[in-house]
Amino acid sequence: MADHDLLIEKLSRSIAPVKRPWQPGWRVMAWLAMALPCGIAASLLLNRTLTDWSQSGAAWVIVQLLLTFVAGTLAIRNAFLLSIAGQQPLSWKWFAPLFGIWFASTLSNLHLHYSQESAASVEGPNCYLFMLVVSAPMMAIVIGYLHRTRSLFPAQSLAVAGAGVACMALTLLAFCHPAHLSAPDLLMHFAAIFTIIAGTIALGYRWVALPW
Repeated sequence: MADHDLLIEKLSRSIAPVKRPWQPGWRVMAWLAMALPCGIAASLLLNRTLTDWSQSGAAWVIVQLLLTFVAGTLAIRNAFLLSIAGQQPLSWKWFAPLFGIWFASTLSNLHLHYSQESAASVEGPNCYLFMLVVSAPMMAIVIGYLHRTRSLFPAQSLAVAGAGVACMALTLLAFCHPAHLSAPDLLMHFAAIFTIIAGTIALGYRWVALPW
């Protein structure tokens, strides 16, 4: 088009106004307010038994619940920060102590489980299926949030977001899981974590990557 003024005028008419996204902290709070109720609602689709907080291992469950919630919140915040140029996310050094304490408490719970009589152990729901079901709506919501800003590093942003969703799924699992942890339970937890992270990347990549 030879008439540059006409081209500029046409482009100006077609450009939609840009709405500035919320600050990362407010986006995290809004995501929590939407995602957790949806995850809880999804959990109602499964048969489950609520945690018996009177059991001797309940203290470890509370510690793990708090750690996974804090780690999940920080991971979701990091995912939002990674999607905005110039923002500085938290380094792995912030997450290493949380993971270390969680893993140590998990091993202590596992040891306690073996020291209990087998009759004291209550068979819990399928942990892997539970985590995938409750994570599905939370995963969709976080992909929608990241789609709002897109990301220069979509795989990294989605991997961190998937880790945050997995932590929230573990948090919800703590409310309907036997207080005493077994080795098969732990393996299902890790398998679900990796599946959620991989699923978040696979399902969200085309929605979060910048169009070229």
